[in-house]
Amino acid sequence: MITIKDNFVFIPENINTSSETNVTIVLRNQEFLTSKASEYLIFEEEDLKWSEMEFQDKQFIGYLDNRPCFLAELTQDSLISENTSLTPLRNLLGKIPDSLFTICSRSIQLSDWQKNNQFCGVCGSKMFNHETERAMFCECNNVMIYPRISPCVIVLVTNGEDLLLAHNKNFPGTFYSTLAGFIEAGESAESAIHREIYEEVKVTVKNIEYFGSQSWPFPSQLMLGYHAEYLEGDITPDGLEIDKADWFNYKELPQVPTGNISISGQLIESYLAKLSN
Repeated sequence: MITIKDNFVFIPENINTSSETNVTIVLRNQEFLTSKASEYLIFEEEDLKWSEMEFQDKQFIGYLDNRPCFLAELTQDSLISENTSLTPLRNLLGKIPDSLFTICSRSIQLSDWQKNNQFCGVCGSKMFNHETERAMFCECNNVMIYPRISPCVIVLVTNGEDLLLAHNKNFPGTFYSTLAGFIEAGESAESAIHREIYEEVKVTVKNIEYFGSQSWPFPSQLMLGYHAEYLEGDITPDGLEIDKADWFNYKELPQVPTGNISISGQLIESYLAKLSN
């Protein structure tokens, strides 16, 4: 097993051309095989060779420190060793470095994509992996089905020293976060920002500024992070997704996500840093 470190270098690739020995991420039902101490997540070939674990699928996902890295999926009935357990990715957030989160994010998304595209949507035939592309392919229409990515906007709205934060109905307790939503077909990211914020809290914004992005594999989102300034309107939660929303002074924030977990936390922390300078 390979000890987790902060300076992993991961390069996503679709075709393996390396002769180096493989390393493997092991997955079952969207949960990762880890040591019980969560110190290990990546396995050497020798770790798996005599393990008696049974695998139903294996995909090349890229290079980890120049070594080919594979995703191996356990069968439903496969045993796992006594010193390991299966851990959801959400439980690893904040505990693993960003480079390893990237690998896990890619693994879950590729696993989900392959499972959900086994048959052609046109003729119903079994699809197969394309030889040179990361795509599922059927000869009936020569159309390749690539892994799906759903772009979303996530926005921190501010008004001077106040931050607009919202409580989603699905959030636990008094946990608040920034506003977010999916980009609709034919819509720009900026248009989605105006629409989503108004739909969720009846507020309009100005001076939209791009901050950064984050892959969010629950299940396959690309979060595009923005700062925006309040323009006008009285906060009115939509009652469907958002049940509570309010202005919070930067010195008296409720429970919010941290930057080592999500881009929402990074947006908040970057604005707090700006105010303190």
